[in-house]
Amino acid sequence: MEIKYATCGIHDYRLKIEPLGVKCSRCRVNEAVVDIKYARQKLCKDCFNEFFLNRVRRTVEKYKMFRPGERVAVAVSGGKDSVALLHALKKAFPQQDIIAIHINLGIAYYSDHLEEVVRKLASMLEVPLEVYNLKEREGYTIDDFLRTRYGRKMCSVCGIVKRNIFSRLSAEVDADVVATGHNLDDTVGTMFASFFAGDFESISRLRPVLRPLVPGQPRKIKPLITTPERENLIYVVLNQLPVQSCSCPHALGASVSYYKQILDRMEERNPNVKHQLLSVFTKKLIPMYEFYRKHEEEKEKKEEVLQTCRICGQPTSSPDGICSKCRRVMELQKVMDRPLILELSPHDAKKLIEEGAVVLDVRPVGQYSSGHIEGAVNIPRERFDNLDRDKKMKKTIREWKGRNILVYCNTGTDSYAVTVKLRNRGYRAYNLKGGIEAWKRAGFPVLQPAGSD
Repeated sequence: MEIKYATCGIHDYRLKIEPLGVKCSRCRVNEAVVDIKYARQKLCKDCFNEFFLNRVRRTVEKYKMFRPGERVAVAVSGGKDSVALLHALKKAFPQQDIIAIHINLGIAYYSDHLEEVVRKLASMLEVPLEVYNLKEREGYTIDDFLRTRYGRKMCSVCGIVKRNIFSRLSAEVDADVVATGHNLDDTVGTMFASFFAGDFESISRLRPVLRPLVPGQPRKIKPLITTPERENLIYVVLNQLPVQSCSCPHALGASVSYYKQILDRMEERNPNVKHQLLSVFTKKLIPMYEFYRKHEEEKEKKEEVLQTCRICGQPTSSPDGICSKCRRVMELQKVMDRPLILELSPHDAKKLIEEGAVVLDVRPVGQYSSGHIEGAVNIPRERFDNLDRDKKMKKTIREWKGRNILVYCNTGTDSYAVTVKLRNRGYRAYNLKGGIEAWKRAGFPVLQPAGSD
């Protein structure tokens, strides 16, 4: 079994699962396909599924995440973690009242794909699904923030918007609990980074269960907090679950956390290190910090005052009574009348080419060699992943400053991500809508060179 998976910082990551040449450590009958090093077990598909579900079940029960009869809203993005979470909760707790909630953020070449994935999964599991379409409900998309000063901090803006909406959406569906797909690697990596930054408040918010900030809100739970990231993808592959196959265009070049890289290297020598660190943080450090914080608050008689945002009604500690999400939306509304043209049709693109625009082909060299637009420069998309660190690349594109840049690939997906990256750095870049196939359909010639440039 093999799957192509793309996520922030990883482009077209492929996982291949094949027989390990030994019998399963548990059933001793089937051939093992998964090596769980920290547990010293090699498992077949059925035994791995049992291993995975039992751990989710134990985590929920250990931390008393939800009770029978409570409604559990599962935030499903379409990525491996949330897909594995919804499937596992439904299988581990078949009698529980579970509903999937999803936000279509309106990101071109990405959000509609994710919604399709989530709809397929919900239908497969016969789980009710509530979709919040950001454009329809609030009149803007995440892409629209490219107009604002947050254009180079899109992941931060997106996170703030999603947290706010998931809180409101969970209330709309009468959920008692909201489950998110935070995995072991994400949690320990963030804890590690926060520890070195001295940000113990952030560490305390990474607990398996978060109580609501104000009465009436649902609890937030993390049933996959003890599950390694890689095993979520293995679970998805073995059970042939629908999952995202392209990465967010705004995450092009996003790097894997430095601290997660350190932990991965530590794991090579000690396969159990991530579980050990999670235990230390949750059992020792967080209780110690919370005891200290409570003591200081009592001594100084100070407490953070929470109020409801006067625009959306969600909790906020902001003195002016406007939460972070609404403050960003207010800034966006001031510039919404400015045109945001990121894509061009072949007809409009041809005009730019005739005026001397740079034509940028971001497909692999082999695809470029099999046919490209006349005069196109070939720089594969992967080169843009390290744009800020690649001196040769920076020198190349610096020469394009002040010129129009037309970017294309086969379908428009990769070229859209590169277009966004260039726009965020002040270049006049445009994506060829529909890619080179649209160019062909419009009747424009495509060169068939003997070799690549």
